Parts: sequence; C-alpha cells; structure tokens
Amino acid sequence: MAKNPPTLPADDATSPGGDPSPEQDKDPDEQESLARDLGEELTDVFARFVRGDVDFADLTFLTFETLQDLHVIASGAYEIEFDDDDAPDDTDHYDPAEATDQQEDLAQEPSRS
Repeated sequence: MAKNPPTLPADDATSPGGDPSPEQDKDPDEQESLARDLGEELTDVFARFVRGDVDFADLTFLTFETLQDLHVIASGAYEIEFDDDDAPDDTDHYDPAEATDQQEDLAQEPSRS
C-alpha cells in the first residue's frame, strides 16, 4: 500500500508567527515512520548526487523540500491520502514491464537498462 507524501498545511493552518499549528494529534509511531521514509529518500538523493546523477541545484531543492515535509510531519499538520490506484486489491499484481513503462513516462526518458 503506497502512501502519498504528506500534504502541506493550508495557509490558514499557520499561526501568525508562521509555525504550523497542530490540526490534530498524530500517532508518534506513524510520524517516526514517515520521518524515516523521508530520511531514506534523502539518502537516495545524496547517493545520486555523489554518482553525478543529480546536480547541486536539484540536490539543494530536494533537501529543502524534504526538510519542509519533515517540519509538517513533526507539527502533525498533515493528512495521508491514498489514491484509488494505491488501495490494496487482491487482483493487483506487480508487472515489471508496466512499472518500467510508468517510470519512463515519469522520467520522460527511456530506461537505461
């Protein structure tokens, strides 16, 4: 079951000082899990930078974006949304060819394999 990234809070969800106000209590284990997921994504971006697959400007942007997401998770001002396509389904099977096609579409370039 895939999770979408946390939704950033709306402008009205921030206090006058700019700090997100917690909209509701969140499960600390869920928040920790989301933070760990962000850490793994950031680790992957760092490794891609070292390999030369990501330039410094993109690395900087992705790092800042991840820190923003982490702040939202820590504040509890997020909602996890599941797409209908992400819902568990007994008939939903992984197809490597279809996954490669989807990644090529998203990357807007052919697979390197």
